[in-house]
Amino acid sequence: MKLFRIIALIFVGVTFAAGISFADSYDRLASELSQSAQLLKNPKVAIIPFSYVDKRKSDGGAIVVERLTTRIVKLKKFQVIERQLLENVLQELHLETTGVVDAETTRQLGKVLGVDAIVAGTLLDVENGMVELNARVIKTETAEVIGTASVEIEKIWQDISTAQAQQPAAPQQQQQQPSAQQVYYAPPPKAAPKVKQDVFFDLFFAGGSGKATITFNNYSFPVRETDLNIDFDGDGTLENAVSYTKIIINDAATDNSSTLFGGRMVAFSRNFGFSFEMSNFAQVTTRQKTTISLGSSSKALSINSDDYIKVNSFALLSGDLLLRFAKKKFQPYVGIGLGLAINNISSPYIYAYSGSVYTKPMNETVAGFLFRVPMGARIVLGDDASAFIEYRPVVNSFNFTRGIKNETDSVALTAGFLLLGAGFKF
Repeated sequence: MKLFRIIALIFVGVTFAAGISFADSYDRLASELSQSAQLLKNPKVAIIPFSYVDKRKSDGGAIVVERLTTRIVKLKKFQVIERQLLENVLQELHLETTGVVDAETTRQLGKVLGVDAIVAGTLLDVENGMVELNARVIKTETAEVIGTASVEIEKIWQDISTAQAQQPAAPQQQQQQPSAQQVYYAPPPKAAPKVKQDVFFDLFFAGGSGKATITFNNYSFPVRETDLNIDFDGDGTLENAVSYTKIIINDAATDNSSTLFGGRMVAFSRNFGFSFEMSNFAQVTTRQKTTISLGSSSKALSINSDDYIKVNSFALLSGDLLLRFAKKKFQPYVGIGLGLAINNISSPYIYAYSGSVYTKPMNETVAGFLFRVPMGARIVLGDDASAFIEYRPVVNSFNFTRGIKNETDSVALTAGFLLLGAGFKF
């Protein structure tokens, strides 16, 4: 279990670091551009609104510049011209407020605004709803590029397509006298931007180990040594006369009796998502020394077989709420999940009723609940394929009776699994 705790801590650390990196793209861009300040005698700059490479009309350039300006000013390496002053100068010079400037425009802005450099850049849509920002620091005197930086950010605006932006204006109709009652039609509202969803079908397998607390409880018919094949009093014999109303095998170590395998559907809308999963896993107690509680007392217990109790679980109805920290090729995520499991508990050493016959082995199938906390990372391998690694602690608990009246037995199984899998995108 120590290995799995270490893996869990690594996943938490990677996820936290990725979240910070994703949130601070503007800070990283501002920091890299501000390194050019030392190359200027007068570190005073104007930041030009960025534009798309394909010339489409968009509010994205203005939004990017607003956020970038705030970050650059906080670093206190550049003096930044106020946006309104810049817009007034651009209008007076009959220049467009785009991120594409030529050498002559650069020199004019330098003279009128008194700046030694301008910051300009372009936008480029990439996969998974992200936008690539490419920025440059350009000296106004020589039009020399003295600094560059590039980051990816999440797209939060809507564009006007190039075709729509370039539609020719309709010819003006001959002016007519207004009628007595003139009807005005409001333009249709803009459609809300569509949020692109990522949907994956995953196949996976896993291994892991854990601990189980097993309770036998019957106040009407006390549980005997012979019922469980356990020597309670340590005298070397199994006796019907030695019995207790409540017996607890504490923290019995378990290991895989078969490889966990399963499949799931995963859907993300931006950073939040959910999954629906079907999987199978089995744990079996190992040869070990542990403790057993007999009524109000406790003593050492030796389990001398590797198959004293086996639990085979089918998670038929289970799901997770997920939080994804990045939409790039490396996508860390965490989540929390609940589910219904069908559990088969068996033992070749324990007696139970099979119909009307009290015999061994015990073999009983019951329903139970499971709880898990997935922590992992998905690596995008192409347009339709991905691979992922995930660590998940799982708690599986259920009750059983051995077919005996008034008996309420239970198992609380806690295990950690390391998953490896492949995903296929829809």
